[in-house]
Amino acid sequence: MGEEDLIDFVVKAKKETYASGKGKISVRIPGSKEMHYAEGHYEYIDMYFGDLAFNGIETVFDASKPVWGMVYSGAVLNEYQDVSALYSFLKKCLFLIQREAPFRGPKYYDQDEYVYSNDFSGDIHHFIGYERIDMDGETIYELHYSGGDIL
Repeated sequence: MGEEDLIDFVVKAKKETYASGKGKISVRIPGSKEMHYAEGHYEYIDMYFGDLAFNGIETVFDASKPVWGMVYSGAVLNEYQDVSALYSFLKKCLFLIQREAPFRGPKYYDQDEYVYSNDFSGDIHHFIGYERIDMDGETIYELHYSGGDIL
């Protein structure tokens, strides 16, 4: 799988699953949620545990061989009450994923009372990052992530 094909597939898979709300959820391991996207011989699986505090792993397979992955851990902070609105905003941000940084959402996005920021370093092959959502100057959600090639 070439770099450009990998980037294109990761961006499309992320948009077609959690970010759009269209991803099919299955449960293979008790307590988990899995979202799948496949195109040709490429497959993307996002498996996570939890809702308000969560951990997960995304993996891209090329002909059933794992070639790329990302792990993440996050939480809604300070007993924020309107979790549905928060996650709706997060999905909008994640749908704005960019080819230049195909990990999570854009570096910055705001709408109404929410402000999303995503600080990262690296490229598709090796990266690390931190995203958060603030409201009224207070961080109400955060997530740490890292990943890259699987060789």
